[in-house]
Amino acid sequence: MQQRLRPVEPDAYFAILGVAKGKVKADLYLRGATVINVYTGELQEVNVAVKGKHIAYVGMSDAMVGPETKTVDLEGRFLCPGYIEPHCHPFNTYNPTTLARFVLPRGTTAMVNDNMGLYLRVELDRFLELIEQMGTWPIKMLWSARVDPQTEAEDLRPFFAPERMKRLLAHPLVVQAGELTAWPQLLNGDTQIAENLLQTMQMGKRIEGHLPGASLETLSMLAAGGLTAEHEAMTAEEVIRRLRIGYWTTLRYSSLRPDLPEIVQGLAGYHGDTKRIMMTTDGSTPAFLAEGFTDELLRVAMNNGMDPIVAYQTVTINPATYYGLDGEIGGIAPGRLADILVLEDLREPTPIAVMAEGRWVARSGNLLESWPGVDWQTNGMGKLQVNWRVAESDFTREENLPIIHLENPAITRLLEDAGDRTVLHAALVNEHSIVEANLTGMADRMDGFACSNTASIGIFTFGRDRASMAQAVNRVLEIGGGVVIVENGQILFEMELPLAGAMAEQELEPLILQVQTLIRLLKERGHTHYDPIFTMLFISATHLPEVRLTTDGVLHVKSGHVIRPPRTRN
Repeated sequence: MQQRLRPVEPDAYFAILGVAKGKVKADLYLRGATVINVYTGELQEVNVAVKGKHIAYVGMSDAMVGPETKTVDLEGRFLCPGYIEPHCHPFNTYNPTTLARFVLPRGTTAMVNDNMGLYLRVELDRFLELIEQMGTWPIKMLWSARVDPQTEAEDLRPFFAPERMKRLLAHPLVVQAGELTAWPQLLNGDTQIAENLLQTMQMGKRIEGHLPGASLETLSMLAAGGLTAEHEAMTAEEVIRRLRIGYWTTLRYSSLRPDLPEIVQGLAGYHGDTKRIMMTTDGSTPAFLAEGFTDELLRVAMNNGMDPIVAYQTVTINPATYYGLDGEIGGIAPGRLADILVLEDLREPTPIAVMAEGRWVARSGNLLESWPGVDWQTNGMGKLQVNWRVAESDFTREENLPIIHLENPAITRLLEDAGDRTVLHAALVNEHSIVEANLTGMADRMDGFACSNTASIGIFTFGRDRASMAQAVNRVLEIGGGVVIVENGQILFEMELPLAGAMAEQELEPLILQVQTLIRLLKERGHTHYDPIFTMLFISATHLPEVRLTTDGVLHVKSGHVIRPPRTRN
C-alpha cells in the first residue's frame, strides 16, 4: 500500500495533537479567510492553525493562539489546498528543476511525474537517489513508473524486467505504474508487462493507461487487466464512457490536446458524480505554459462552465484520493500537510501566496526560497559529444521515397501521391545510418531545420535545401544538442538543449519566449500545426499512427512493416 510521504515523528505528532486540543500554541494562525472545503463542497468561514509542517486545527477557536503564534489576517481571501498535477512529463524541453520553480508560485504543490526521461539514462540505484533528492524540495515530486519503453525497441526491454520494476515500484515516491502505451502487447499476451502490472496491483498502487480513441470493449478489457485511470478522453462522451466502467478520468488541457473547453461544455448536462475526475496539463510544451499551469487549467474549466468547487476538487482531493494520499495532501483539514494557497477570489485560481508544509514559499508569483537543484549534466544528461558530421551528399536524391504527410501535430499518414502539396526532404540521421522520406504538411518554405529532441537515436532534419539541412544538423551537434533553423546559408535561429539534446538548463520564463520565437518562425515558413515541439519529438515515436522515421527505417506502425530501411553512412 502507499506509504506516507512525510512520516511524522512522535514529538511532532504530540505537538499537532496539543494544538488541536488548545493546549499547545500554534506556529501560525490564518484568520478570517473563506476555506474551500473540497471534502464537502462547502465554503466555510473558519480559521486554520498550523504547527510545524501540518494543519492542526480548522475552526473558530483561538485557544491555540499565543504570544509566539504568527497571526495572519486574511479576511476577504480564500484558502485552497495546494494543487496536484496528476500526470506530468517534466523532461519536455524544460527539466524537473526549472519546471518545479515555475509551477510552485502558481499553486502546484505536488506533481506525479513520468519517469521515462531520467529512468533510461541512469542506473536504477542512481535513479532512486535522484528522486529522493528531488523529494526534499518544497514541491512534492512523485513518480509514475513506466512498464514499457513507448517505442518498439527490444534492447530496452531489460530496463523493464520485473525484478527491476519491483524495486522501483516499492519506493514510496513512486505512486503508480504507467502510463501504459504498450497495451496491445499486453492484450496479445506479453508476460513481462503482465507481471509488472500484477506486481503493481499486489503493492496496492495504481496503473494508468494511454488509450486514445479506445472503444468500450478495449477499455473494459484493460480495466479487467488492472488499469485504474486514463487521460486520453477527447470528448465528454469519452469521459463518461470511462467513468461508467470505473476509470478515474483525467481531463486534459495541453499543448498537444487542448480539448478541455469542449469537454467541459459537453459535460454541462452530466449530473453524475465528479469525484473520479482529475485535470492535467499532460507535459505541455513551454509556450503553452505562458498563461500558467494548474491555475490555468482551473481558469479554463471555470470559464467554460465548470462549477468552481468541482474544479478545485479535480486538482486537489480527487487526485490525492486516487493516489491514496488524501490523509496527507489534497485538503485543508487537521492532520494534513499545510499546503495552502491564498486566493484573492474564488474564480481567480492563481494564488497571491503559497504555503508548502507550513512555510510560505511564494508570494505574488515569486519564490521566497530556493533549493538545491540536480546536476543533470553529471547524471546521464550531458551535452551531446560526438565527432561525426553530415554533408549535403549524405542525403539521397532519389525521388521515389515514401511520402509522410503530417496530418496534425502528432499523427502522420502515408501518401501514395503528394498531389499539389509541397514536398520537403526529411531524415533521421545518426553516426552510422540515415533514414529518409519525403515530407508534406510541415513548413513548406523551410530551407533547413534540425532538432535533437526526438524519441529515437539521432537528429531529425527536414527542409527544401539539402545543404541547409546538413548545416543545421552540424550546428545542432556543435552546440551539444538543440534546435536550429538555417536560411540562405545563415543560422536564423538556434535554441540550445544541452541536457541530453532534449532539455534546456535555463529557467522556464526565458525558455517560453524562445519557443514562442521558434513557433513564429515556423509559421512564417508555412507550418500550420499548433505544437511543433511535440511534432519533432513524435516523428520517430512508434506508439502513434501511421508512419514514422525510426532507426530501423521508415516504419508503418500498425503493421510493423519497414517501408524503407536505413542506409549505412560512410
